[in-house]
Amino acid sequence: MKDKTLKNIRLCCYVALVFCAIWIAIVANYIISDLRGPNLPIDWSQHAFVKILTMASYVLGTMAMIVLSIKVVLNILKGIRENMVFPKNNVKLLLWMALADFVYLLGFTNLPILWNDNIILCLQHTNFVMPFLLLFFAFMYKVAADAVEENNLTV
Repeated sequence: MKDKTLKNIRLCCYVALVFCAIWIAIVANYIISDLRGPNLPIDWSQHAFVKILTMASYVLGTMAMIVLSIKVVLNILKGIRENMVFPKNNVKLLLWMALADFVYLLGFTNLPILWNDNIILCLQHTNFVMPFLLLFFAFMYKVAADAVEENNLTV
């Protein structure tokens, strides 16, 4: 592969790692500040189970997305050093990322439940579209990884 293309891929990977670090800082600040929404504390006395479930899906989904994103980027950087731009182990990570994204989006779209007495769960189109796009990308990545592997075996 051309050196310029590899340089651009490396640059994108480093930018992605910076964005993940910023994301970690934002989520940590959000959690540390006691998840204050519109300057209201969370009332845990009403509908505590739904609120805990919402908060857990948001926090766990976010952490899973960040960890999986970092792992995918590090695998790509390692693969570039080993002359393999599409490491096969990223396919599983991308599939897990689709699930983590669904959990994250489910928690994120329902965060207003934490401050309201209304416990109606909200599902938006992005709850399904984004994980589907990640699944589609994972399968396309698998095809590319298989093609690169087959190409490397062909002499």
